[in-house]
Amino acid sequence: MIYFLLYPVFFSVFRLLARVLGRMHSTGETFVPRTGPVIYCPNHVSDADPPVVFVCLPRRAWFIAKSELFAVPGFGWVLSRFHAFPIKRDTADRTALRRAEGVLRRGEPLVIFPEGRCAQDGKLQRMQPGAALLSVRTGAPIVPIGLRHTNELLPYGAKFPRFSRHPVRVDFGPPIRRADFAHLPRGAVVDAMTRKLGEELARLTQQSPPPAPPPGLLKRAKQQAEEPASEASMTEASAPA
Repeated sequence: MIYFLLYPVFFSVFRLLARVLGRMHSTGETFVPRTGPVIYCPNHVSDADPPVVFVCLPRRAWFIAKSELFAVPGFGWVLSRFHAFPIKRDTADRTALRRAEGVLRRGEPLVIFPEGRCAQDGKLQRMQPGAALLSVRTGAPIVPIGLRHTNELLPYGAKFPRFSRHPVRVDFGPPIRRADFAHLPRGAVVDAMTRKLGEELARLTQQSPPPAPPPGLLKRAKQQAEEPASEASMTEASAPA
């Protein structure tokens, strides 16, 4: 109830700030599926990224956010009521992955920042395999989103937005689909999709591709890709939003 009452308010405020202070411009919206599950994957250079993505999406989506944010008094309460749930970074957080899988199996959109953390220098970081893993397990396409100049709208460590020197750019790329890698073993698809996501984000942000994920991380993701859907994720899939 709170979500549906306050969504228009937050949407209008964030969109106004992005357009006035950031002169926001977006392209590639035609690439975004209008129905069914989809995994949005933006690069991450500023704390302004989530609200900027929030106002550019054609559909209301769920967000995965670092667990530390939910420990902030008041802010964590707001996040939990605005279709966000926590993930423990740098760990194989199966609880978060099961919940994310449940969201996608319900046919809803999900936002994941695939680098796993904000880049202080604005450069693309190593991709984490979580988005590709979820795509392999649910069939949801991955839509890369290139963000530029949000770190001028809200520089790293700043508490308040300011006028951006350059227009904020939000560029959607073509979906990355599991079917495009059908010739590969299921476990190898996670590696291939993760690399493709990094290449697309590099193209959209006009940067060099990020380093490949470490072998150990990919090995763990490949093993999870081979696992059957858990009862927990199937329960999440049948639960109301």
